[in-house]
Amino acid sequence: MRKVSLDQVQPGMVLGKSILGGSGQVLLNNGIKMKPQYLYYLKKLGIEVIYIEDSRMKDVEFRDLIKEETRQEARSQVKEIFLGLKNSDSSFKGFAVKEKKVIETVSKVIEEVLENKEITAQLMDIRSMDDYLFAHSVNCCVLATLTGANMNFDQKILKNLALGALLHDIGLASVPCSILKKPGPLTRDEYKLVKNHPLYGHDSFKKISVYSPGAATLILQHHERWQGQGYPQGLEGKNINFLAHIIAIADAYDAMTSERPYRKAYQPHQAVEMLMSQGDKSFNLDVLRQFLYNISAYPLGSLVFLSNEESGLVIANNPGLTLRPVVRIIYKGKDMCPHPSPYDLDLSEVLNLVIERVISN
Repeated sequence: MRKVSLDQVQPGMVLGKSILGGSGQVLLNNGIKMKPQYLYYLKKLGIEVIYIEDSRMKDVEFRDLIKEETRQEARSQVKEIFLGLKNSDSSFKGFAVKEKKVIETVSKVIEEVLENKEITAQLMDIRSMDDYLFAHSVNCCVLATLTGANMNFDQKILKNLALGALLHDIGLASVPCSILKKPGPLTRDEYKLVKNHPLYGHDSFKKISVYSPGAATLILQHHERWQGQGYPQGLEGKNINFLAHIIAIADAYDAMTSERPYRKAYQPHQAVEMLMSQGDKSFNLDVLRQFLYNISAYPLGSLVFLSNEESGLVIANNPGLTLRPVVRIIYKGKDMCPHPSPYDLDLSEVLNLVIERVISN
């Protein structure tokens, strides 16, 4: 199985992972052969990538950090909360009925991440443009929790971190959809509204019974930056809550690797390189190193071209060495002819070779 851009999917290819709608309904089951009409409707839904079966990777196990049902449950809850906030009055009715479920889901995410923290994050969800905000919130929660788990935080801290990450963007419910989905540059007034969403989210969160000062601070500070260039308060360095640094990085990484109305998604290795270039400027460098430890710069199935002019599919990642995966060499030369003797190459053991580029699948 490998992730493929919808533009590269051909009729007859076999779907490797079921595609779910925003409410959890199955749109297409795994194992089904793709047809032109399926591709047409998926494109209309704003779905840009899917997983297909690949016989060259039959022995490769794909594991997500959390179960698909947990991911869908969390996504659905964030969506309900967001819509409830958008339609609720000052008594905050929209959120109250969801509180218990949210806490249960946060605990489930923590439990599953702790069970799987030795694997690298592949971010295996498939999302539509309309579903971006809710899937993004869940991804941030998973990535932040994984980072906290690797730093050996106790359960109390992990719960604050996971809750703050899951709800970090609820303030966007106070921003008009026309601004959130605008394909072009924002005006100064529109950008000011967007920059206020941490304040809106913090104020909304304070009104509910699951409020905790710790999680509230994370919602407020997730856009603050290390050298004071963030918002809404322009805090810097150690004046920013330590856990907020984690959510800031998770938020930035997932946003970079997602399709947006105004730009295409960056590839994971590009996002990793951009984060590394901003270390100690925008982000706490120590936290950034911890975050990147379990990130797959080259997710399983990525087709990569090496500096020795061989190329192949990534079949494993080495935690802590995000730019040095294991590659199944299947092509040779710049023209990518079939390799006469395919083999597996662990780049963590061959330091004189580097990945020069990712080839469009």
